[in-house]
Amino acid sequence: MNKFKSYSWLYAPPKEAIYFTLRTLLASYLALAIALWMQLDSPKWAMMTVWIVAQTSPGETISKSRWRVVGTLVGVSMAILMAASFPQQPVLFGITIAIWMGCCCWIASLMRNSSSYGVVLAGYTCALIGLSTASDPDGVFMMAMSRGSYILLGVLCQTFIERIFALNMREKSQKSLYNSLSLAVSGSLTVIGEVLKGDYQAAFKVQKIFAAVSAFQTSVEFRKEELMRDDRTIDHVYALLSSVSVVLTRLINLTIYMNHFPKDAQFQGLIDKIQNYLDQLIISVKQDKNFKDHLKLLSQLRWDCRQIISDYIYQDANTIQNNSNSASLLEPRILYRSLSELLGEIEVVILQYHNAINPNLKDKFRFSLPPLYNFKLAWGNLLRVFIAVIVACFLWEITAWNELPSAIGLLCVACGRLCLFENAYKMCIGFFKGVVVCVLVAWVIDITLMPLANSIEMVYLMLFIPLFFGGLAIYHLPTRGTGMSFAIFLPFMVIVSNQSRMDEVTFLNTSLAVICGVGLSAMAFRFIAPYSPQKVRLEIRSRMLHSIRDLTTVQHNPNHRRWLASTMDWFVSLMRQFDPVNEKELIQEYNHGALAVMSIGLNIMELRSMIEHDVLPEDIKNELRVVIRRIQHFQGGRLGRTVLIIKSAVRRLRAREGKEKNLAKRLEITAAIAYLILIFFALDKNAAFLNPSYRLYNLD
Repeated sequence: MNKFKSYSWLYAPPKEAIYFTLRTLLASYLALAIALWMQLDSPKWAMMTVWIVAQTSPGETISKSRWRVVGTLVGVSMAILMAASFPQQPVLFGITIAIWMGCCCWIASLMRNSSSYGVVLAGYTCALIGLSTASDPDGVFMMAMSRGSYILLGVLCQTFIERIFALNMREKSQKSLYNSLSLAVSGSLTVIGEVLKGDYQAAFKVQKIFAAVSAFQTSVEFRKEELMRDDRTIDHVYALLSSVSVVLTRLINLTIYMNHFPKDAQFQGLIDKIQNYLDQLIISVKQDKNFKDHLKLLSQLRWDCRQIISDYIYQDANTIQNNSNSASLLEPRILYRSLSELLGEIEVVILQYHNAINPNLKDKFRFSLPPLYNFKLAWGNLLRVFIAVIVACFLWEITAWNELPSAIGLLCVACGRLCLFENAYKMCIGFFKGVVVCVLVAWVIDITLMPLANSIEMVYLMLFIPLFFGGLAIYHLPTRGTGMSFAIFLPFMVIVSNQSRMDEVTFLNTSLAVICGVGLSAMAFRFIAPYSPQKVRLEIRSRMLHSIRDLTTVQHNPNHRRWLASTMDWFVSLMRQFDPVNEKELIQEYNHGALAVMSIGLNIMELRSMIEHDVLPEDIKNELRVVIRRIQHFQGGRLGRTVLIIKSAVRRLRAREGKEKNLAKRLEITAAIAYLILIFFALDKNAAFLNPSYRLYNLD
């Protein structure tokens, strides 16, 4: 039954998948019709281009269209330049193509926005044109104009159709945007409520919220196009999503305090008030109500926390003056302070949510997230593509097979598409399967229907069903690689030129060229610097450890919201490297460790801010500098010494705080103690995760 259900994307697809497939089909038909009407020699390239550049959302297609045009023009120019630079020098020409394609994939791998598609398009456009004219360099200009025209025609047709069918695009995008924001906010508030009810482990089960927020952040750029480039709304959306990560990190801090510090009846009464408030707030978020009353009530709850903290401070002050032996109220003050900070972050989330769903035309608010560079992935893609193209050019040199230039061009197309995925290792197998299915389907079409096709209408009918299924496969994420390669290469296997049809010899040569080109790209991504979940997890752990040390060495303290947002992306990437069925215990350990990194980083930034200000006494600043210096040289090993240094610092600051009579300084010392306690617990409980040389509990 489950196996039958896994094919529901085929027999019961969602309406969005049908709309995407029909739009793309119409755009590809339009491109083919224009190419045939213009009497272009290879109209299949126009149709292929539509499927190469097809995206599952209108905003994504429109956002990437201008970069594709730029990439095409750059690729055409580079093809002419290379052909002019290396005439009758196939070795140098092949090496140059490999270097150019590798560099394009390297740059695209570092990007996660629209420009990445333009970069890879520049790479394989140059390869397609240059290799097609390798035996006739004098014809490179005409070939460049021809291939460039096909690609531009496909891009423009795709964009044109998306624009036509983007009816009420702004309204639909706003509705989808608000629903996604509502889910992110209500989900985080629900987790907070569960923790306050006593389920402390709920704070460490936020990976689903982080994954949803990270995926939503990736699509926000395309939402901007659908919202007609409404930058005000988008900036508030970015700020809201980063604030969600801050809220959940603050929640983890509060969870540690609640788990280790005593709680009195007054605290429980305040928690009950906050729980009731959160229940009402979640309902209002889902209904998009006005939040003025909620913000007033939230402010009152924060003032309640501050009042209790003030009462405890005066009690401690009286204890010092009267030389009483009463126990210090430091830990309850830290507990209420953490609760107040959490409520403050909830206030920021609500304000940003209100501003996002109620944009102000005069709003000048700006917020952007830092780019997330994965140089390891980029260098791996460069190496794979370079070796694959060099090997293919070598085979061409020793075999002189006249179909190999086409195979190398298709190899570059496949590599360009694969390098845009985070885990191309898994995608490449599906990509090759799609080509095999494409060859089989094309063989059936070529021997049965193609001889009867004497008009463009017959070609449309002949290709409708297979391309429709290919479009559905593209929309379905698990089959995206298979559907993508099938839909891209089917026109190449069926349509030859404007005035000729596919014969048996041409079909066999074309099939072999497609299989060789895509198969070589699949082998490159499969066997050159192969993917290993253990290695990826180790790399991300090392990167997180470096990010903690970097916080202690950078000249200026970074914005904590941006830092947490980028760390959250690494957290989500880390969680994608597991089998959720067979590695549950390991997922839990990594989950705790990654969240500990976020907590440590946030508290290091708070300590640095305190050192940079002039409120703290110099001796307290020196204590904090010692801790930060120790973390700066922390390499993951000898964690016990770092923990002992922090523990000693906490003990000395506790004694110092108990003697301080200046209330302002006492509050600052309390805050420093609170941050150190959180770092201490995070390091102590996650020693294995923070030392990449360890394998976590013999499970990894």
